[in-house]
Amino acid sequence: MKRFSLCVAILFSVSLFTFAQTAPLGKDLIRQFSERMQSYSSIEADFSFTLENLQEGFTDSHKGSLRFMGKKYSLDLMGMNVYFDGTTKWQFIPEVNEVTITKPTTLEGGFFDDPTKIFGDYGEEFNSKYIGEKIEKEGTLYEVELYPKDLSEPYSLIKVLFKKKSFEPVLIKYQGRDGLNYIIAVSKFSKDVKFKDSDFVFNPQKHNGIEVVDLR
Repeated sequence: MKRFSLCVAILFSVSLFTFAQTAPLGKDLIRQFSERMQSYSSIEADFSFTLENLQEGFTDSHKGSLRFMGKKYSLDLMGMNVYFDGTTKWQFIPEVNEVTITKPTTLEGGFFDDPTKIFGDYGEEFNSKYIGEKIEKEGTLYEVELYPKDLSEPYSLIKVLFKKKSFEPVLIKYQGRDGLNYIIAVSKFSKDVKFKDSDFVFNPQKHNGIEVVDLR
């Protein structure tokens, strides 16, 4: 009995020691990652976007690209070109030559509402857990898991992998509570790219015969 109690005490101590190491480390690493991302004047990234439907048992992947400067962004994904100049949003579908124009009142939605959030501030709204280092083709990566403190969020976990030396993002995975997972695997990352304001504006007049759905 004494031996059993001693073993339990040792295991409990080791668990506390491990938690003391990993929890602050995860929080510190994700803070550094967030600060690094927010320090850039602009970001351009090529990526693959994968939807995992665990309930239906299928996955769907698409190539995409994202450019943003402050709150302005342009997104090319799944046959749609999205432009946002900080006030007005254009969603252009080249296949049907149609653009929908809106003025969003908030950018608190998911990836398609504000794709810049994947490189955003993972701060006080999350609990963090440092998983460890991984050796991949991109080099040595840090792996950190984030758990939203707000249980009403549609996702239960965010996994972030980024390069140990440069803190450049490699993979970001949103694990949904509804069985839908979203995985963004970054293939090319560029920072402080020189963009013009016009890069985030869509001009319907440059597209002959375009159908304009103006919801402003």
